[in-house]
Amino acid sequence: MTNKFEDKHIGAIFIAYNAEHTLIPFYTKFPKSHVKSMILVDDASKDRTFEVAQELGIQCYRNPVNLGYGGNLKRALALAEKLGMDIIIDLHPDDEYDSSAIPLALEEIRKGADFVLGNRFTKVTDQFKTGMYIWKIFPILFLNYTARLILGVKINDLHQGFRVYTRNMLKHLNYQENSNGYLFSFELIAQAVHADLKIAQVPVRTHYSGKKRGANLIPSIIYTLGVLKSLSLFMVAKIGFRTQLFRRVGLPLSKV
Repeated sequence: MTNKFEDKHIGAIFIAYNAEHTLIPFYTKFPKSHVKSMILVDDASKDRTFEVAQELGIQCYRNPVNLGYGGNLKRALALAEKLGMDIIIDLHPDDEYDSSAIPLALEEIRKGADFVLGNRFTKVTDQFKTGMYIWKIFPILFLNYTARLILGVKINDLHQGFRVYTRNMLKHLNYQENSNGYLFSFELIAQAVHADLKIAQVPVRTHYSGKKRGANLIPSIIYTLGVLKSLSLFMVAKIGFRTQLFRRVGLPLSKV
């Protein structure tokens, strides 16, 4: 890696909710040598997530009330920016996503990517071996196909939880206006595409178990409708009718 890249502050954010039982195995496997700092933001968990994080020596914060997935991620990203992180690894401590993909993602950043996503679908059949419910796989594939078509990107997996951001990317996206729910992450992708950022993907292995194998029906329907709404707003913005979601912040990006 070049000296310019090595001088960057690489950090990790862990947004957590009721992760008491997965945090230790997750943290044990996390490649700490790749990052300068790590923070955990506990979203008012009902278990000992915050206390376990403290015992592990992780710099941690706790929300006084539950902010939701997107609300918690907004706070974590704002803290990362405040702490001076230039490259931000976003990985959940529920131990679903294999952290071995981190070096590959950092290499994509070194080569000029502004935003890196994990790809669970290197082979469609991969997900049948991870514990994910079959009924969950096909809607995700449909949403991926629809989003790729409308956004015009060659990204295989647009609804996953392994991401690496750059500080410059976040400075130029209006992410604080995004949803406080799970839709936040897809909105961020749509905003990045609209801002002409360079998005890359790397293969990532996953393992699903217990309640995390599939979302409930109602939240899944709400999320799907939200994705379709975001894509509609994206198309409207592309023809010149800007909305708050696609309001560009600041000047053109400079590369990391």
